[in-house]
Amino acid sequence: MFNNTSSPDKSFSTASCGTLGDNRLKDFFSYEVAFSTAIAIAVLSPLAVTGNVLILVVIWKRTFIRTPLHILLSGLALTDLCTGLIAQPFFAAAYFSYFSTQRADCHKLKIALTLRTIGAGSALYFIACTILLLTLVSIERWLHMSRRSLITSRGGKYFTVVVLLLTPIPVVICRVLATESQTYGNIMSILIVTIILLCYLATLFAYIKVYRIIRQHQRLVQASAASQNFGRQAINFTKYKKSITTMIYILLLFSFCFLPYVVSTGVYISLSFSAEVFVADRVTMVVLFMSPTMNPALYVWRMSDIRHGVRQLFYSSR
Repeated sequence: MFNNTSSPDKSFSTASCGTLGDNRLKDFFSYEVAFSTAIAIAVLSPLAVTGNVLILVVIWKRTFIRTPLHILLSGLALTDLCTGLIAQPFFAAAYFSYFSTQRADCHKLKIALTLRTIGAGSALYFIACTILLLTLVSIERWLHMSRRSLITSRGGKYFTVVVLLLTPIPVVICRVLATESQTYGNIMSILIVTIILLCYLATLFAYIKVYRIIRQHQRLVQASAASQNFGRQAINFTKYKKSITTMIYILLLFSFCFLPYVVSTGVYISLSFSAEVFVADRVTMVVLFMSPTMNPALYVWRMSDIRHGVRQLFYSSR
């Protein structure tokens, strides 16, 4: 996906300059699908930037008490912002530059290749950070409901940040080296798929733990129905039930945006190229880039403090 050396536009990264122009003109199917992908990514970019800037402003205007969850959400909004502000424009510009070449212009094609390497490398880095942060959000929710927290101590905060920033680096290095060798491209694909699957399993595990806490709380509420504190506990249960519903939506969004990439990458590595495989690859790429746009919408929809902060922001700007 981010290293398509086995696709019809293989010439984009591996062929000689003389062959590049000829192959591009012959592979009209590659042109049509890849150009449509570039347009979709270019459209998603400003939406991602606008939505995540809004979330960051709301969180850091101090219109409500910030919790460890809000700190993680601001980090998530920041990585999504970088994806929309850096990765997506470079990625789209690479293909627009490539397909605007009317003949084998070696210099312009090298520029296009550089743009795509920057776009793909930065996309891998920021998307990997987003996935790691989504996992941290789920773990933080689990620990919060267990009366604990992941990032209360200063040492814990620094350790979390360091791990988060360093983990995607090997993937980015493999993507840069993949420009010269398909072997590194396969390693890159395996690494990013491994990160996604491990994070998905960790997220699922955390949500199962939260669900069990909710069920246990519900049984306690039912057992103490006759006590004077029942009303207060019922309110808490309603709050926790809403929290787990929000987590389910986050998990569904995670599944929708990232799991198709895992399947597509596995198919891309294991099967020989076909038109259907190429279309599936580009569709899953667009879906992957939808995550930075959909995440802010989910926060506004499911989190009342974020939603109220957005309303206050718009009212104050009038």
